[in-house]
Amino acid sequence: MRILFVGGTGIISTPCTREALEQGHELFHLNRGNHPDRAPLGVTTLKADIRDSRQVKKAVAAHRFDCVVNWVAFEPDHVRQDMELLEPLTSHYIFISSASVYLKPPPHWIVTEETPVGNPYWSYAQNKIACEALILEGHSKNGFPATIVRPSHTYDDGWIPTPIGSRDFTIAQRLLDGKAIISPGDGQALWTLTHSDDFARGFTGLLGNPDAIGEIFHITSDEARTWDAYYGIIGEALGVEADIVHIPSTVVNQISPSLGEGLLGDKGYSMVFDNTKIKRFVPGFSALIPFQEGIRRSLEWFEEDPVRKVVDPARDAEIDKVLKVWKEKFSV
Repeated sequence: MRILFVGGTGIISTPCTREALEQGHELFHLNRGNHPDRAPLGVTTLKADIRDSRQVKKAVAAHRFDCVVNWVAFEPDHVRQDMELLEPLTSHYIFISSASVYLKPPPHWIVTEETPVGNPYWSYAQNKIACEALILEGHSKNGFPATIVRPSHTYDDGWIPTPIGSRDFTIAQRLLDGKAIISPGDGQALWTLTHSDDFARGFTGLLGNPDAIGEIFHITSDEARTWDAYYGIIGEALGVEADIVHIPSTVVNQISPSLGEGLLGDKGYSMVFDNTKIKRFVPGFSALIPFQEGIRRSLEWFEEDPVRKVVDPARDAEIDKVLKVWKEKFSV
C-alpha cells in the first residue's frame, strides 16, 4: 500500500514508520524535513508545513494514498484542514487522538472504546474530543472514511515514564541523587504503560483496513501496575530505592497547575484498557514488551551518550516546590 504519515518522526510515529516499512508498504512522510535522521531508509519525504495549506497542496499534488495518518492534528481547525486537503487523496484517514479523552473521573477502572468521553481538567484532551466529534460527524453525514486511534501513555527509548513527566532524565536524576519524587494519591492507582514498538504492531494492522472505517480503537499493553510499583521498577533498574511521597492530585494541582493538570486530566486515576477490539481487528496482536524490559532499554539509550541525560530545571524546581509546600502546609 501507499501510505502517508503527516509527521512521522515522533515518539510513536517513528516505530510505526519502521513497522510499516518492514511490512513492505510504500511510505511517505509529510513534514518540514527538520529531522531527516529520524526518517529511515525507504521513506519518501514530502516537505511542507502542515499548517500551510498552500505548501501542502503543492507537496501532495498528483499523489494518491491508500491510507493517510495525521500524527500532529491537535485542534478542530487541523481536522477541518485535513477534510479539505487530505480526504480527496485517500480512501482511509486515521486520526491520532488520545486515551485522555475518556471521562474523568472514570466511571470504571476498566476502559473500553465504549467508555464515555469527557475531560473537564485538561485542554489537550478537550481539543482531541472536539476533533473526534468533527470526524464522527463527517463520517456520519458525508461518509468521511476515518478511523480514530487513541494511544495512552506510550513510551520509547529516551523516556522515563512517570505521572509527573516522562520525556527526559529529570526523574531518573532525582532518583539517583536521592531526592524525593511525587506519586499521586496513595500511589495505588493502576496505570498502563505501553512501549511504542508494541503500539506499532497493533496500529499498522489498521492501515488501509476498510473494516476499521468508522471505528475507534485504543492500543495499549495489557500490563497494569500501580504508580508506586512503576517507581520501584525504575529505581531497581537504576540501582537505587525510590523515595516516594504521596500527595493528592488536587493538592499537586493547587500548588503547581503545570504538574497537576496531567494528574487530574489523566494519570491520577486507575486506567486499565480492554484491548479486545484491536485484537479482533488485528488478529495475533499482543503487547510483548514488559515494563522491566522497556525501562532497561530506555536507560541503556541514555547510557550510550551521557549528553542525552537532560534534566529540565523548571520541572525539577516545580517538583521541589510541591514537596516543600506539601510538607509545610498540608502534611501532618
